[in-house]
Amino acid sequence: MVVVDYFLAGLPVFKRLPEGSLERLSQALHLRSYRKGDAVFTDKDAPESVYLLKSGLVKAVKYSPREDPVIMELIVPGGLFGMIAVLERKPYPVTAVCIQDSEAYRIGVADFDDLMKRHPEFAQGVYKEIGQHLRHGQHLRSLIKEPAEKRIMYILSMLSSLMGKELPILREDVAEMSGTSQETAIRCMIELRRKKLISSRWKRITVLRPDRLKALSESAS
Repeated sequence: MVVVDYFLAGLPVFKRLPEGSLERLSQALHLRSYRKGDAVFTDKDAPESVYLLKSGLVKAVKYSPREDPVIMELIVPGGLFGMIAVLERKPYPVTAVCIQDSEAYRIGVADFDDLMKRHPEFAQGVYKEIGQHLRHGQHLRSLIKEPAEKRIMYILSMLSSLMGKELPILREDVAEMSGTSQETAIRCMIELRRKKLISSRWKRITVLRPDRLKALSESAS
């Protein structure tokens, strides 16, 4: 008897699938574990799969020989990534690197194509996620030359909108996601705590005022 994967069944992009389709998908998906720093795929890889993050955090990075690496997107649990490459049948445009130890499902091209063709609701959800990726990526790029505190405020507000106010992240994760040193990240977070915008404890940051963080990150310098 095929068992439906409870994690998939709870995600908006999958929950409208007929039970039979969800059962087949549950059987076809391959779950793989990655260590912090591992690449799920690189920008030189052929688009063989779409990925769904089950746990951990992943950053999509664009490398350039003349510039510093640029973080194009942050992937949280429940997020699909690698879709554009598969849809276009072109190499992945970014390298997906694990910020934390992570687990991700691999959805083969044939299974992904079948879902897109057979289930309009799934296709709509995929295009919605692509739009979200593009918006976040554009904003992250616009903050490259801004002070580290602005990048950190935006990232924390963005993560809280996707994961809830309780974020299972470390200070070094914040530094990596914002492209700054741990010392700078710690200094900025102390200031955010002083302003009562966040609180923190062991391996967890609580975003107290996500809307205020977002507004401050978008304000003129």
